[in-house]
Amino acid sequence: MKKFIFPALFAFLFVLASCMNMSGSSGEGGSVRVVLPGSARYSFSQDKADKFVVTISLNSKIVDKKTEFSGGVIEFDELNPGEYIIEAKAFDSNEGDLVVGWGTASATVKKGENTNCSLSLQPVVSAFDSTPSYKKLVVLSSDDITKLCELVNAGSDFEGITITLADDVDLADCADDWQPIGFVKTEGDDDSNNMPFKGTLNGNGKTISYKITKNENDKTQFFGLFFDNYGTIENLIVNQTYSGDLSSRGMSRGGMICTYNYGNIKNCIVKADIAIGTQSDTAGICKVNTENGKVVNCFVTGSIENQINANWKGSYQKTSGICAINYGTVENAVSAVQIKTAIVIENSTDLNNISGAIAARTDGYLKNCYWLKDNINRGGITYNQISYISETGAYTDENCIPTPSRITGCGYFETNSPTSSVVAGTASECKSEQTLAYSGTLLDMLNAYVSASSDSGLKKWKAGADGNLALSF
Repeated sequence: MKKFIFPALFAFLFVLASCMNMSGSSGEGGSVRVVLPGSARYSFSQDKADKFVVTISLNSKIVDKKTEFSGGVIEFDELNPGEYIIEAKAFDSNEGDLVVGWGTASATVKKGENTNCSLSLQPVVSAFDSTPSYKKLVVLSSDDITKLCELVNAGSDFEGITITLADDVDLADCADDWQPIGFVKTEGDDDSNNMPFKGTLNGNGKTISYKITKNENDKTQFFGLFFDNYGTIENLIVNQTYSGDLSSRGMSRGGMICTYNYGNIKNCIVKADIAIGTQSDTAGICKVNTENGKVVNCFVTGSIENQINANWKGSYQKTSGICAINYGTVENAVSAVQIKTAIVIENSTDLNNISGAIAARTDGYLKNCYWLKDNINRGGITYNQISYISETGAYTDENCIPTPSRITGCGYFETNSPTSSVVAGTASECKSEQTLAYSGTLLDMLNAYVSASSDSGLKKWKAGADGNLALSF
């Protein structure tokens, strides 16, 4: 892959505020007309971005795809009325169809009307060798993600920079030695000397997949995409798999999105297939959601299994669907992940192998969160708890729900379906009686929260093709 390929930010971009409807289309359907730029150049090369591939989608399904060259016009005709998404990629044919630009726009198609559309393309950065100065970047491959990891680990926090995924990314080549972005391994305390990510990773509805296999020489391998997130991670789907016999990894730990969340995680879906052995903490989104952290509009499904029995003095091995420990805020989150651990050890000195559907321990806020009934298995016994609730009260140094009043509007559903009804949690499930803020099915309640939210960036929920919850990216 050619290095130092940085498209000049404005060199080949054609910019209008939005797609505009015009009268005069013939036929019953509407049409979208996309005018392509005449030429383009990028830094360190005189070659032109001379080829464009444009797709148009309705309800996440591609309706049409066309290729044209610089200065041309692409027309999509006989379109049914609706809200369409247009995506364009700019290629340099002289560099083997290297992608050098990418962008999207929305278009409202009306019966009998033309819609003229232009896109603001962002530069695509491939195999970049230093922190870019651009405020908006696009990445396409596992090489880009691993390079991002190298830069963050070296101290570049990407503050003020938005990184957008234009394609799905598979990190299969990193299976044997993946560590989260920002994790800097040191002797002794493995949580020290780590580098924060302060930028924005916009998944754009794309998927990052990674599979971690056992590394015999690393007993403390973390997992997840990032270590310390101080920025925003949004609109992302994560598929993570652990494979092999991992029972000897006594201190492996993390969350599928990040280990520690100090920022914002929203509109994310995690599909987990995790079977590990650890005396530390594991969760679907983050290991620890700190006091300033917020997780909103997220969904975790699949399975998380801890294969060993923690027996240290103190409180160890917390497992949950969203965050193992919550000091911040979790809102409108859904846990349908199957959680399996050894039997709880609770006495005057130990509190081990605990779990919760949303958070094993929460000192923060859980608002309008929902979970699959009985999705917790501790030593072969199923439990229906939003967080760990002590049966004996023997361990007194830590209360897993110290402030029950911070759990509000939460409940559970009996089948993993968007059309399931939700039952308000009781004291036995949440340590306080719950009153649901919304009514209807699980899907209705999630979307009611999104509609009522002041955050215009939250995505609506829908039923996916597999019958699971999905987001309308």
